[in-house]
Amino acid sequence: MKDFFNNSAFKTVLIISIIAAFFIFITFNWFIEFSSFSVGLAKAVLGICLVWIFDKYAVKEIDTIEELKKGNIAYAIFFLGLCVVIASAILTS
Repeated sequence: MKDFFNNSAFKTVLIISIIAAFFIFITFNWFIEFSSFSVGLAKAVLGICLVWIFDKYAVKEIDTIEELKKGNIAYAIFFLGLCVVIASAILTS
């Protein structure tokens, strides 16, 4: 569990999530006309987090970075399809 919190991807997603939450708070309280930007940022963070969780835990036996470096187009298309499914689910919510 210690490796999870020391992971740079986790730290990046955490920082961007805090920024998105701050933007949502500010825009919904004082600048309602800019609230769609902050909600879009929060949805983007959610999508990135879901893709990262799926890659880390659902397909943990496949090293994504190594497969993409080897030029495995089939895995790249599979991963792109996953990203499109997650993005469309978030977009329509």
